Amino acid sequence: MEYIVARSLEILAVIVLSTYFPILTYSFFKYRLVRKQEELMLLLERVDLVSTFNRKSLITRLEKEYAPGDYFLPVSFVSMITLLGMILLLPSWIIYDFNSDSYASLLFSGAEFWTEASEYATEKRSVAVIAFAIMGSYISGSRYIYRRFNTVDLTPGNFFSVGLRTIMAALVSLMLSFVITDKMMPGYSENLILVIAFLTGIFPETGFKMLLDRVKIFPKELNEGQVNFSLDYIEGISDMHKIRLGEVGIDNVQNLAQYNFILLIIKTPFPVRTLLDWSAQAKLIVEFRGDYGLLQKAGIRTALDFIDACEDEPGRFEKIAEICGVNQLLLEVNYENFKNDQSVNLLNHFRHYLEQFKLEEKS
Repeated sequence: MEYIVARSLEILAVIVLSTYFPILTYSFFKYRLVRKQEELMLLLERVDLVSTFNRKSLITRLEKEYAPGDYFLPVSFVSMITLLGMILLLPSWIIYDFNSDSYASLLFSGAEFWTEASEYATEKRSVAVIAFAIMGSYISGSRYIYRRFNTVDLTPGNFFSVGLRTIMAALVSLMLSFVITDKMMPGYSENLILVIAFLTGIFPETGFKMLLDRVKIFPKELNEGQVNFSLDYIEGISDMHKIRLGEVGIDNVQNLAQYNFILLIIKTPFPVRTLLDWSAQAKLIVEFRGDYGLLQKAGIRTALDFIDACEDEPGRFEKIAEICGVNQLLLEVNYENFKNDQSVNLLNHFRHYLEQFKLEEKS
């Protein structure tokens, strides 16, 4: 009788855990998305850009960006992966011991799930590794999705990202289980494989690096011909920021410099002041390339700083060239480029608004 109750509770747990993503998505559209629309329109009204960017077109674009139909496939995708993992982890008897009065749940059996098996021991070991990797990915992915929910930044790409990371973690964990043997790691129990699989689920990139270190068959070569500037060149961008920017197609400084600033506000949860600083930095790096770092000798770190430094009084180009060691003609050409760039003018418009708003708050 006890095993019937236990089986029922495990099936219930599978259902509850597997419906987490659909329930959160429903709550996002029901309660949270309205806040995003209100904040955007309030911002544009304060910046006095509602006439420039038609209100109706912006609302339409926002509705397209968060169209409910776009979420069906990615939420189903990650929910099915979660369902599969939870079935392997909790009611494992569905696969191997369905007709048995005594059963072993993988989550509570650990390595005994395969070490005491009379048959299918190797297969059960692989199933256990995959299940624990999916459990780790589920925990990590749930926290990630909930964070996006709180910041009103939940997009279909978030769910695809979680699903793909889960698949990657499961496969990497399985490969690690093939190379980690008693000879390689003497004195450790079989349960260590499950611990590694769980941690790989949370940190799949770390598990992949561990796998490469174990195998050591690929040469380590640096691509010296790389011409793209990574987002590491932007001050203030962390690894988490890079992941989020990558979801909207911004993988390097060039992408950030060319990205529509209004869409950047719509598609990301970062403060406008932060996005303004990042975009202005990116503009400067793209224009000056290898020489952009020299401009910091004159206190210039963004395209807007450069415009301010060059337009106040005559002779500024000569002074900046002398201080920074940058060609004067390059300074003059890039100054004209910035002045004629409408995207830079838009950044400047936002900057003036933010400065005025800050003064109003102080007063």
